[in-house]
Amino acid sequence: MLVRVERGGASTTLWNGDADVPRLQAAVTALNATGDRALLAAALPATESFARWLETPLTAADKARKVLPALLDVQLPFPLETSLYDFSDVRPGVGGHIHALACAARRTDVEARLAQHRELGLEPMLLTHEGLILWRQALAEIPLLSKTLRIVAYVGDGRSALAVGSGAELISLHGIRLGADELASADAPTVRQWAGRVAQLLRTLPAAGAEPIQWLWCGPGADMAVQLEAALATGDRIRFKKLADPATFLPRALAQAALAGHTAGQLRNGDLTHPALLAHAEAGRRRTAIHLLVAGGALCALTLGWQLWLQYTNDRLQSELLAQAQQLTGSASIPYGQELPTVQRALKLRAAELQPFLNALAPGATRDLAVLLAAARELRLTIETCSYSGKALLLRGATEDWNRCDPLVIRLRALGYAVELSREEAGVDELVRFTLKGTRR
Repeated sequence: MLVRVERGGASTTLWNGDADVPRLQAAVTALNATGDRALLAAALPATESFARWLETPLTAADKARKVLPALLDVQLPFPLETSLYDFSDVRPGVGGHIHALACAARRTDVEARLAQHRELGLEPMLLTHEGLILWRQALAEIPLLSKTLRIVAYVGDGRSALAVGSGAELISLHGIRLGADELASADAPTVRQWAGRVAQLLRTLPAAGAEPIQWLWCGPGADMAVQLEAALATGDRIRFKKLADPATFLPRALAQAALAGHTAGQLRNGDLTHPALLAHAEAGRRRTAIHLLVAGGALCALTLGWQLWLQYTNDRLQSELLAQAQQLTGSASIPYGQELPTVQRALKLRAAELQPFLNALAPGATRDLAVLLAAARELRLTIETCSYSGKALLLRGATEDWNRCDPLVIRLRALGYAVELSREEAGVDELVRFTLKGTRR
């Protein structure tokens, strides 16, 4: 069956798999005329492929990917080196250990499937495990949010496929080598054989709880659902339902997955990868390389521009520093890097030369002595001895009040003196004798 699906969801059946050769030829001609604008996707039957969840002992995804092929080799019923495989849904599972869904097939089966399509004039770019496609499309059309068990059953030509899951989680994929032609008669032994295989599968499923199992029919053989349901004889354990347009469900699912860019379960890989996909990947690598080259060039330009700006800023500041140093020192020639020491030496020399003038302009000793004596008279302090050198002051005296010396200390400190005051207890004459030492800061 050949179905065209456009972006937006519109689908058209181009050929339904019958003997109408002109219709098939017209569909193939129209498809080939689109060139690389059309993406052809096909399915590898579940009976010709393998799917299994693999559990690793590792918690790092990059390390787990390295051991997945070895774990798959142990599970495969055929040698790993003669197979094509794909790992999807690589993520933490129980205990944080990385697990992954492995899909694999014999290389000869993949090549045979591609040859069948080429006989029809078709060259599929994608060849995906059909069970995985069935599960994801059913989940997209009828979301299953609870932990209800679901089985998506595809009855096709010469085969059946079952996808089993719970909620949004896929549990397992199965293939049965009995399809619509073999199951056409309700009394055929193949029907009982098919039902027996399904019964074996049902016994391996986890407990479904109170909710019945949800069974969704699809495929060209979905019309015989009633007789197959009777053969299963599951009573109320399973709730059966047909998916919308069941005959075209698988082709539509393949097209929708291709349009969405889903490549999980893709088994046309390695040296069998379609040339258009190889060219697309190569173009992507070239675009990545060009983007990296442009980004590297921009980074180099930014680095160079930053260095030039830093050099400009440094030169400008150096010029300002030199101008300030020349102004302070009066020297027209100052060696590079010696601006600060030169200015310090010049200021030190200039301070020594100006000191006599500063001393001459500084407040005189007579002024401080006049302020001291005026304050003592105002506070009624008796001055017994007074020694003053301009920087150091020694004053001894007496007063009638213990606290009367404090205002004098405050005035001296206001003049810039560090003051020490000591007092003695009043004697027989009831006078408090004090000694005041002051040093100009």
